[in-house]
Parts: sequence; C-alpha cells; structure tokens
Amino acid sequence: MMLGRMLRLDDGTVIEIAGRPAQGTRHSVLFGVDRASGDDVVVKIELVEGALATERRALEWIGAQKGPVPRVRRASTLRLPDGRHSVCLVIDRARGTAPDTDAAWRKMGRTLALLDAVPWHGSGLGVFESDEFTAAHVERIRDLAGPLRDAMTGVEDWDQIATSPLPGKPPLVITHGDPGPGNYLDGSPAGILIDWEEASVAPRGLDISRAMFIALLGAGPENFVARDHAARSRAVAAGYLQRLDDAWQPDVGELRWWLTVAGIQFAHRRWRRAGRPGVLPWSDAICVLATALLNNDWQPTCRAAPNGSR
Repeated sequence: MMLGRMLRLDDGTVIEIAGRPAQGTRHSVLFGVDRASGDDVVVKIELVEGALATERRALEWIGAQKGPVPRVRRASTLRLPDGRHSVCLVIDRARGTAPDTDAAWRKMGRTLALLDAVPWHGSGLGVFESDEFTAAHVERIRDLAGPLRDAMTGVEDWDQIATSPLPGKPPLVITHGDPGPGNYLDGSPAGILIDWEEASVAPRGLDISRAMFIALLGAGPENFVARDHAARSRAVAAGYLQRLDDAWQPDVGELRWWLTVAGIQFAHRRWRRAGRPGVLPWSDAICVLATALLNNDWQPTCRAAPNGSR
C-alpha cells in the first residue's frame, strides 16, 4: 500500500521513499530506506505483468554465484491506489557513477567478462542457441534490407559480413543484454551491473558488442555526457578481452561481425517501435554502424586479420 512517502508491502515490509531515479516504462523505480534495517534499497514495482520475472531470476542466480549484481532482499506484492496488486522487488541500492573515463569503460568491460564464468544451466533464463541466434540476425537484416543497402555503400566487405554465419563456435553464456553506462555503476572494486530485464543466455560476444556499439552511439542515462565514442568503444572491448585472456581473442573480422549484430539489433528494435514516444530514429543506429565499419577506429588491440578480412 502507498501511504504518502511510505510503502507498505503485502508481506509487512515498510519502505520510506527517498527519491525517484530516471526509469524505464515497464516498471516504476523508487529509492528508499528499509525501516526495519535502515538500509538503502531500490524498490521496483511492476507495471506490465511479467516484466520483473527475468530480472529476478538473473539477480538471484548471479548473486548466488557471487557475480557483480546487487542483492535481492525480497520479492513481494504491493496494493496500488486502484486496488490492484503488483509484483515488486526490493534490492540493495548499489552506489556508483556511470563510466566517464577510458579507465572506467575498460573496467566495465572487465566486469562484463566476469559473467563468462557464471554457469547458466539452472538459471531459468531464456536460451538462444547459435542457430536460433543467427536466424534472428538474418531476419533483422532482411527487414532492413533497403536502408541497409544504401547506408553500407562503400563498406567493401558488407555482403560478406551480412551473409556470414556466427563465427567460430562461441559458448553460451549469461548475457546482460543492455550493458551500457546507464546500467553499470563504477563504485565497488569490480563495479556493479544493474537492470537485468533483458537478460538471457546467448553466444558469447553479444554483451561486449552491444557495449561497444552503445559507446559509438553515445547512448546513456539522463545527463550522461557522450564523448570520445571510439575511444570508449576500444576501452570497453579491451577490458573484456583482457579479463578473458586466451578464452576468447577474436580477430578483427569477428569483431566486425559482432558489432554489426549489435548495430542491427538497435536499429531493428527502433524500427519496430517507430512513432512511439521517446523512440529515437532507427536510421541513426544504421548511420553509426556504417560509419564504424568504414572508419575502424573502434577496434581494440587483438589478433587482427588484415584490412578486416576473415
């Protein structure tokens, strides 16, 4: 029940509301203090049925493996003003700031790489096998075929990139799904990854490619200063690869393929949601991808194939 500046959950937990961060559309997010313990917490109140289920699974599973996530204190329900009951999560409030230096972006890459060691069997997260993952990528390219063909004029290896299957045989790993500066807090020694509603099990390469593309796109939380796009992209990739050492050292061709996956995912999602409030133009993501494939200034030091060839 909501009582002015206080929440009383159906299990008896009382939270004193202390503020409200910028938030998404699938649930309401509040900062507060757990009256029983005096600890700072985050309360997530579900607005769309099922929206918090994935986040709860991810946080509880990864937390049990000592991964870089905040602790879930409890899952409960809350009676809303209209009489309905909504699912809610009470989570430890992690402290930190969005990465704003090359060193912080490199650290974010190392934090993402920690997920590689977290077992995924038994997590309950959705699993996207390599064949399913590749098929979805091909379908997105098909949907955006016309605009892509025009934008990629001058990218000499575009046809090869667009038609190549998933390179190598990457293992399936737990994937955050939206690993940008709005969902990473640089505060603790390892850093903390928050907002896990996009979590899944997918081929290794997805998280780091999305983090690299987010850097190039300049996306971030409210008041985030987007700058040094290519340098930040290089830094987050370098941190990720440094942590994995010889577990995965892709060549430039592989990274170009994965960066294309991330760029197409961003463009396709915006394309499908075009016209909705707050949705940015999907063509912007395609332009950023085309520029990246032409310039190559985002590439970290890795085992490179000449001229980006495979």
